[in-house]
Amino acid sequence: MTADAQTNSALRIERANEPETSAAILEEVAAWGEAGGFPNWIPGSYTGPESTGISRLRGDIASGALYLIWRGADAVGTLSLLDTDPIFWAAAGDDAMYLHRFAVRRSAAGAGRHGVQWCIAETQRRGRAYVRLDCLADNPGIRRYYESFGFAAVDEMVVNGTLYCLYEVPVTTLR
Repeated sequence: MTADAQTNSALRIERANEPETSAAILEEVAAWGEAGGFPNWIPGSYTGPESTGISRLRGDIASGALYLIWRGADAVGTLSLLDTDPIFWAAAGDDAMYLHRFAVRRSAAGAGRHGVQWCIAETQRRGRAYVRLDCLADNPGIRRYYESFGFAAVDEMVVNGTLYCLYEVPVTTLR
């Protein structure tokens, strides 16, 4: 399988070439999270062509790291799989891929499992040993979600006054 496209019966993952679809998914999930008391992104972070969120998505596109999860003709999720993470994993070597901006529309709940499994397989295909990510420390639901895939909390970090948990999963032992 290539990084450009992978199919799982009803779901496929393809590289994104514009930020708007990913931004819309991230905004939808941010609004859902805020309404339900499940913190993730701040609503509005991915709104407007000059927003910080859109800027990050454009950077991910430029580096070939932004992907969409598709079900038929509908984009149901988004993720970025980065080669480096200088903010949260500055001291880490080049033995990992870094999952960021991962969101799935509520109407496609369950599609995220395919996204995480794809990240693990893609990281392994690229010869890296770990998938690493950060998430808000005060969101126990998302922490349990990642732990269900074998991710383990390895550190905590405060960035701009917010506490994050740093997680990693070794991909060489997973099949």
